[in-house]
Amino acid sequence: MDCKKRAGLYLLRKKGKAISIFLLIMVVSTFLISCFSLLAASEKLASDIRGALGAAFYLRASTGVVSDENGEMTVTENHIRMTDNEIKRIQNCGNIAYYNPINYGYAKGEQLTKGNPIDFIHGEKHTEDNNMGAVIALRYSALETDFVDEVLALAAGRHITEADTNAVLISSEVAAVNGLSVGDKIVLSLSELEEADGEYIDVWSGERKETVVTIVGIYDILEADANVTATAGRQENRIYASIDVLTQLAASEPSVYTGEVGFYVTDPKTLDEIVFKVQQIDEIDWKTHFIRTNDFQYSKISDSLTSLGDLIKILLACVSIVSAAILNLILALRIRGRIPEAGILLGAGIPKGEIIKQFLLEVLSVAVTAFLFSYAASFGISHNLGNHLLADFQPNLINAAALQNKMSDAVSIDSYLTLGIGKTLLIYGCQLIVVVLSVLLSSASILKLKPREILTKMS
Repeated sequence: MDCKKRAGLYLLRKKGKAISIFLLIMVVSTFLISCFSLLAASEKLASDIRGALGAAFYLRASTGVVSDENGEMTVTENHIRMTDNEIKRIQNCGNIAYYNPINYGYAKGEQLTKGNPIDFIHGEKHTEDNNMGAVIALRYSALETDFVDEVLALAAGRHITEADTNAVLISSEVAAVNGLSVGDKIVLSLSELEEADGEYIDVWSGERKETVVTIVGIYDILEADANVTATAGRQENRIYASIDVLTQLAASEPSVYTGEVGFYVTDPKTLDEIVFKVQQIDEIDWKTHFIRTNDFQYSKISDSLTSLGDLIKILLACVSIVSAAILNLILALRIRGRIPEAGILLGAGIPKGEIIKQFLLEVLSVAVTAFLFSYAASFGISHNLGNHLLADFQPNLINAAALQNKMSDAVSIDSYLTLGIGKTLLIYGCQLIVVVLSVLLSSASILKLKPREILTKMS
């Protein structure tokens, strides 16, 4: 009878012992595959977040405090004025992927086809004269702070990008009131809002420039502003426009930006270095400008993922050592308990190598079966644990797709939790090596004896 038949008959005869080895190897394998899946997911997630999320710094006008002759303090806001030349100087300071200058203005609206004025959502002291919206002209609407912070969210259409001209986003409230949808055209006319004698009025007295724009997107308000304000100050009445719109309305100069300018860095780790270089540019008046930075919580996310990865590594090391020791001990006890069988086989003239092959085939067949079950079990366990442990690490990703569609595309954790077949086979291979070494070491202590010595131990 060859070693394969002897191994099969032994497993059938000793089902209890085979099941105990099966359960031990399956539990250990399941734990190892699950932990390695979580470890790989945390490392890849941290890498992808670092590459896609990036960081930003914003160049803004600073505020000053002025004291009058009576000692009363008044807070004044300085004015920012940035040109394309200064922006190019800043871009040369590091790996900056995008920049997003902003200009502000006011405009009234009219439907192009019907000629009816656009009704904005009424604010405080609303009149026909102050029926206008606030225009925020920029290169990328998706990078505007309220969209990044998910105060606003794109509901239909797409975002404005640098390639757009005569494009706007309006709120779903204004769209519903006026029967507007994505693709409709409206006419914007220049306005200017001021407060006089307790009333909000349009004080523009010059030539009222007009421009035709296309609605490319509609946004929803996720976090409403409870402040009571003029009609143009309400969230619903904001008009996000491509950067050229206010220029066409003569509310801004070409290539001159009087709002803030945001710069988006590809690697958060270089943010401080780039900001330091920007602050050395002499052409910028740092008495009236300041920089605010934002790493989009990368530092917090990175530290948390690193801590989780370190914890998983410690668990892997401990479990690997303990499980290998336990497996070696159990196999040693089992094989030493088979001294009579080994003595009989040796006495029957069966070579020691054949006996070792039998022992190996017994354990390896159980191990391979355990691996198959552990792979299925680890898939479910790792995905459940991963979605629980990594659920909080789903920030907004700034990438090329998100700039045109949505900033709220969350990371799919499941896609990170599937361990590659190569890594899985490597883990199983390492376990097989441990199993083979345990069997060989345990068998060696018996098979180095002569049959007579084995019989003596049996007696």
